[in-house]
Amino acid sequence: MSGAGFETTSQIHDELLAEVKKELELRGTSQIIRKPEPGQDVVASLAVTAILACVAILVGSGAMMALVYTPTMEDANASTAWFQAGALGGVVRAAHYHASNLMIVLSGAYLGYLLWRGLFRRPAQWRWWRAAALLGLIFGFSMTGQLLPYDQLAVHGTNIRLGYLAEAPVIGEQLRSLAQGGETIGTATLARFFGLHAIVLPALLIALCRFLWRDGKAEVAPSMHIGTGATVLVVVAVVAFLWHAPLGLQGNLDERFPSARPEWYALPLYSMLKFAPPLVALYVLPLLGAVVVLALPFIETVATEPARLRKPLQIGLIVTVAAGLILAAVTVIQDMSDKEGWFRKPDLEELMTAMGTRNRSLKNSAEALPADAHNMARDIQLLHENLIGTYPDPIDDAGRAKWDELAAKGAAAARKLLLAPDGPSQVEARKELRQVCEDCHKAHDKEEIKLDPPALVPVADAGPKDPPKSLFFDAGKMKGLTPVVDEKKGTGRQMDQMKYRLRDILRDAGIIDDPREPDKKRTPEQSLVDLRAIAEFVGGMYEDNAGSFYKKEKWDQWIADVLKRTDELATATDPADVGKKAAAIGKACEACHDGADDLDEPIEWAFQSLLAGKD
Repeated sequence: MSGAGFETTSQIHDELLAEVKKELELRGTSQIIRKPEPGQDVVASLAVTAILACVAILVGSGAMMALVYTPTMEDANASTAWFQAGALGGVVRAAHYHASNLMIVLSGAYLGYLLWRGLFRRPAQWRWWRAAALLGLIFGFSMTGQLLPYDQLAVHGTNIRLGYLAEAPVIGEQLRSLAQGGETIGTATLARFFGLHAIVLPALLIALCRFLWRDGKAEVAPSMHIGTGATVLVVVAVVAFLWHAPLGLQGNLDERFPSARPEWYALPLYSMLKFAPPLVALYVLPLLGAVVVLALPFIETVATEPARLRKPLQIGLIVTVAAGLILAAVTVIQDMSDKEGWFRKPDLEELMTAMGTRNRSLKNSAEALPADAHNMARDIQLLHENLIGTYPDPIDDAGRAKWDELAAKGAAAARKLLLAPDGPSQVEARKELRQVCEDCHKAHDKEEIKLDPPALVPVADAGPKDPPKSLFFDAGKMKGLTPVVDEKKGTGRQMDQMKYRLRDILRDAGIIDDPREPDKKRTPEQSLVDLRAIAEFVGGMYEDNAGSFYKKEKWDQWIADVLKRTDELATATDPADVGKKAAAIGKACEACHDGADDLDEPIEWAFQSLLAGKD
C-alpha cells in the first residue's frame, strides 16, 4: 500500500543505500566491504606462523649453546669457538645467527603489513601493540646477544653502543653504569647481558607468543601453516649449512678495531649520526616513532574521517622504508669504495703487530703458560690463516708459496697448542709455533729474530742481583730546560709536533733510523720536555675540537693518559725500555683518535707506522 506521505520498502532501502554510499565516499572508498575480524587476515596469519617457527629455531639452538657457554671475559670467546668447532655446533650457531636476522625482517614486515592494511584499528589495537612489542623484544635480543661471543666486533661494538647510551638525557650515565657493571666491559657486563638474553627476554617472549598464536588464527588450511613453518626451517637450515656465523679475535678494547660497524638494521641510524647529533638521531626520532606507533589506534578514533588516514599512512610507510634503505646504502657504498668497515682487509703490518702482542702474552718458553693461553692460541691461529694470501712487498712467486706454507704451518701449530691436553704437549706446541715464526722471519727478513720474550719470573736460580741501572734520560738536565711550544699552531699541527718529538726520542734511542739530519741542539731530554709541554697545551684546546669530541670529560681523560705515559717514559732505563714506554704513549694517542665522535673526519695514526719510518 502506498500513497502521499508514505514510502515503500524499496524507497527506504534505496535511501539507506544512498546514505551508506555517501558515508563510504567520505571515508575514502565507494565499495561496501565487510571489515575482517581481528586475526582473520590470511597473510598476517601466515606471517605469525613464520615468526613462531623462527622462535622455535632460536629457542632450540640457544638452549644448545647455553649448555657449553661460559659468560666470563676469559672464556666466552673460547667456549663459543669450541662449540662452533664441531660440525653440528657450527651449524647450530649459524642457525641461531641467521634465524635472528630473519626474525628482525619478519617482525618488521609483520608490523608494516598491519599498518598497510589498517589492521591497527580498534578493536584490533591489541594485536597491533603486540606486534610492536614483538619488534622491540627482538631488538633487545639482538643488542644483548651481540656481546656474548666476546670477539673484537662484539666488544668494540658494545662499547660504542654503551657510549651512545650514556648520551641519553638525565639518566644516560646511570644506565650505562648499570648495563656495564664496572669501569669497562668485562665479566660483569657479560653476566648482565647473558641474564637478559637467556632468561628475562625469553620469559617475556614466551608470554607474548601465547597471544601471537591466537593472532595467527584464520580460516586457512592447516597445510598452509605447516608449509610456511617448514619453509622457514628449511631456509634457515640450508643457509646455516652454507654460511657459518662469524667469530673473530678475542675481544680487547686496548687494541684498535677500525672495522667495527653496527648491525645491518642499525645502518640508517649510523648514517644519520654523520649529520645529526646523537640526541636527535638515537633518542628524539626513535622515541617520536614509537609514540606514533603506540598512539595510532587512538589517533583514528578522534579523526573526523578515519579512513582517509590510510593513504597518508601507507605513503609514510613507503617513505620511511625507502629512507632507511637509502641511508644504509650510502654507508655500504662508501665503505665499499674506501675498503673500510665490512670490506676492510687488515694489512700485513696490522696482522704481524697483533701476532707479536699475542706471542709475548704466551710468556717465555721456560715459564708456565698463562691462564688465557687458549685465547691467545686461537687468535694466533686466525691471524696465521689471515696471513695466507697477504704478502710482504716485494715478493716473487716462490716467496709467496713459501709464505703460504709457513702461514699454514703456523695455523696448525697454534691449533695444536689450543688443543694440547697437558703441560708437556703445550710446551712442545709452543716451541713448534715459535719455530715457524722464526723460520718465516729468517726467510723474508734475512736475519735471525728471536721471538721468545724474556722471562717475567725467575725460571732458575737468579744469583746475585745486578746493580740498579741508570736512567736513559738525565733528570738533572731536564730541570734546567725550557719547553718549546708554538702556541700559534692549531690542534693538528700541535699533534704533529708531539709525533715528531716522539720520533726524535726513538731515533736517539737507536730504535728507528731517520734519514733526516738531526738537530744537534735537540737532546733526548729536550724532546721529552717539549713532548710533555705540547701535550699539556693541547689539553687546553678542547673548545677547538668540541665538534669531534662531544664530551670534555673524554678529552681530559685522554690528555691525562698521554701525560701519565710521558712521565713514565722519563723513567726509562735503557733503549728497550724507551721503546716499550714510547709504545704506551702511541697507544694512548691511538685511543684518543679512535674515540673521536665525528665520523666524517676520522683521525687515523698508528704508532707502528712511526716505527716503520712512515711518519
